Amino acid sequence: MALSQFFMPSNNLVGEGALEKGLEELEKLNCNKVFIVTDEILEKIGVVDQVAKPLQSKGIEVSIFTDVQPNPTVSNVNAGLEKLKSFNADLIISLGGGSVHDCAKAIALVATNGGKIED
Repeated sequence: MALSQFFMPSNNLVGEGALEKGLEELEKLNCNKVFIVTDEILEKIGVVDQVAKPLQSKGIEVSIFTDVQPNPTVSNVNAGLEKLKSFNADLIISLGGGSVHDCAKAIALVATNGGKIED
């Protein structure tokens, strides 16, 4: 097997004050457009708004993708990728549990490296 390297940087903020610190980090990066990958339940109970509204108050455009099911499918990833590309986001925020994180990572992987998730 040939040597290969996979590099997908991430920045994880967890705990009290994480949202405020995240906003500071986004300002440093001159981020203008954020793509939030989440699920319908978190949107329905208002958690997504708790993240999206502070971003929008800083002048950051937000697009929200909620079509993630438990154990995300290829079609979930492809739908998210299509929405991400049409929005032309600067970065992705994964907001939720394992399935949401898996889907967001897969979307970012293909958006950054090309190809198809099926590969």
